[in-house]
Amino acid sequence: MTSYVQSLLRGLTILDVLADAPDGLAGLADIAQRAGLSPSTTHRLLTTLAECGYVGREPGTKEYVIGHRMVHFSSTVRRRTSGLRHMARSHLELITAETGETCNLVVLDGKNVVYIDQVEGTRALRMVPGVGSIFPAYTSASAKAILAYQVDKGYLDAVFSMELLIKRAAHTLTDKCEFEAALGEVVKRGFAVEEDELTEGASCLAAPIRGRNGVAIGAISVPGPTGRVLDPSPDRLGALVKKHALQVSAALGFRQLSHAAAV
Repeated sequence: MTSYVQSLLRGLTILDVLADAPDGLAGLADIAQRAGLSPSTTHRLLTTLAECGYVGREPGTKEYVIGHRMVHFSSTVRRRTSGLRHMARSHLELITAETGETCNLVVLDGKNVVYIDQVEGTRALRMVPGVGSIFPAYTSASAKAILAYQVDKGYLDAVFSMELLIKRAAHTLTDKCEFEAALGEVVKRGFAVEEDELTEGASCLAAPIRGRNGVAIGAISVPGPTGRVLDPSPDRLGALVKKHALQVSAALGFRQLSHAAAV
């Protein structure tokens, strides 16, 4: 059985709460409530995080903010993904220019997916969670696109290792077998479909970016209102996203005809 350091998990939960707080600000009572901790425990953890520079206090208020020390980690991540972002950026721009939809570059991070770049769409109604946004992999078209081309099945096991997955919308896939079947559909189509799985009324199409060995290292995704993204069929936008993802993959050394899908 996996063992965890409880105080570390609690501290990381507090950082998550602050990262998601409106305007990045939150008071002690609000943080404690959102983290599911007592005010006294929350205060001790915040004091420790502040001492290390991971949390700060807004001048003139009692509210807490993410500390400047976190910028160091953000810069490290950006450097690590800079090559992929550079190669994919023009393709995100072209997709948005052609469709008016927001286009994202996404990577898999454990049980979640993370937006590492984005070109915001021009539609009046659009889905624009910003760069750095994190979503559970089991709710995501991007995760399907990436996991469909992984040799290591441990990734999929990790995503479904939680005892209870939350059904966030009408079609959320909380069953591992159903999710694996969806991965088979990704291989057939070349892109993944997410229909009302994370949020009601919102859907997404995503295509994998594959490295020289054929393993997916990221995905290009286009989210939006279900009726618009999937109308008249997923193939309309899916084919476009797939085309650009393949072009990025080719720039990374992937040759589609010489690699079998790693499923």
